[in-house]
Amino acid sequence: MTRRRVLLAAAVAVIVLVLGVLVRIGWDPLVDADAGADDRAHRLMNRHATALAWVRAVTHLGDPLVVTTLAAAAALGCWLVHRRTEAVYLLVVRLCAVILDTTIKLIVARPRPAFAQPLAHAAGHSFPSGHALGAAAAYLSIALVASRGRPMARRVLIPLAVTIALVVGATRVLLGVHYPSDVFAGLVLGWTIAILGLGTWRNATGRRERDRPLVSEPLVP
Repeated sequence: MTRRRVLLAAAVAVIVLVLGVLVRIGWDPLVDADAGADDRAHRLMNRHATALAWVRAVTHLGDPLVVTTLAAAAALGCWLVHRRTEAVYLLVVRLCAVILDTTIKLIVARPRPAFAQPLAHAAGHSFPSGHALGAAAAYLSIALVASRGRPMARRVLIPLAVTIALVVGATRVLLGVHYPSDVFAGLVLGWTIAILGLGTWRNATGRRERDRPLVSEPLVP
């Protein structure tokens, strides 16, 4: 792992740790900001039924079943065309996302937002947002694999992957099932998993290319 990636991992770990501690102790400025944002989002959605319907539909892009299926399908596609390292990378990124989400939720144990008339229902703890984390990790990792060696595709797919994750994260706040800090932590973690895994994937791919035997043309007597 390069020094830059070590620094990225350390920075994200510190950010999520600090946020998790502040959430756990109920730091008033953060609690008030989160609650205020959720209240405003709740009122907004209650006034716009059409927008609410769209938000409810779009949020499924981050469903665990959806992102797991996409990651598995992309990995299978890579495997079938003999891109085995990429297949493993996609599956490991998804697995790490699930493990991190589950572990941090158990440690922080933040209750979800509560409304008298909820717009949506979600089980489990709130911090971090599993939808945001899963979407950030899955869509970015798939975009990185799909655009490998294709600069034009890279300029389209990576911004698209980031946008999808941001939109999914926003829907979780608009539906009142997460606080903004939950979504922020999920997005940062998800993107970091994909980027750190990318370094390992590239190293493995580089070693595979270096270890491949050279084939020379037969000598003509």
